[in-house]
Amino acid sequence: MKKFSTLFITLIISISSTSYSQVSWLINEKIAKAIATEKDQLILMDFWATWCGPCRKMDSDMWNTEEFKALSENFVPLKIDIDREKELARSYNVRSIPHVVLVTASGEIVWEQTGYSHSAPYEKILKNLPESLNGINTKLLTLSEDFNDEAYFSIGDSYLELAMENSEDLKRGFFALSDNYYKEITKNSDSNENIALAEMKMLLNDAYLGRYNRAVRKVDKIEINQNEELADMKQFIKAYCFKCEGDKKAYEEAKSLITSEEYLSQLEE
Repeated sequence: MKKFSTLFITLIISISSTSYSQVSWLINEKIAKAIATEKDQLILMDFWATWCGPCRKMDSDMWNTEEFKALSENFVPLKIDIDREKELARSYNVRSIPHVVLVTASGEIVWEQTGYSHSAPYEKILKNLPESLNGINTKLLTLSEDFNDEAYFSIGDSYLELAMENSEDLKRGFFALSDNYYKEITKNSDSNENIALAEMKMLLNDAYLGRYNRAVRKVDKIEINQNEELADMKQFIKAYCFKCEGDKKAYEEAKSLITSEEYLSQLEE
């Protein structure tokens, strides 16, 4: 089956791509999404136009190099001519070109950059792309229209994991997407316990992003109703923030209230 899938993808690419440079670009969004799901990768969308000078410079100086051809193995490359795909360009709020966007198979934006003068910011991002999205594309595309706490937690947690595993440039995008799914739980869940857990996880994201004061201030306001899991998470967030801020006394106090070995081991890292 795997061999069949690989052959099928190769065939699709051959009939749905064009060669603007060393990189073999797809020109069909639906096919790019299908391939990204199969390969468990992000899609790199390059919005361009034939009349765009900086776009041509980007092609000649960056995309048309062996180095970037090698980097393209870690993403699904998709060229979007804004004159032919006006609706798609509008949906991504493309106001000037070149405009490069890294998205999931469901179209959620992880990172974007407008303009081109040199390759450094693009090279920095593409060299640090995750080899795998841990199956998140499949989760996103199979998400039911009927709201389900477990499904939203699963996606939020997957984005959180990706944020923790990747570079600073991608980290913020993954954290923001993680927050989006937790926020939906706070709006739609019928479970007060799940709402509290989602709020706690958003504050955990804040802590990992360095928003220590905000996380500590807000975490004490969440009602945990003697829930041991939430109590441990609350103290972990506080201990993590105090440790990062160098408040040893407050750190030790919060740490002493944690019973989870997993949280305790994370604090020792």
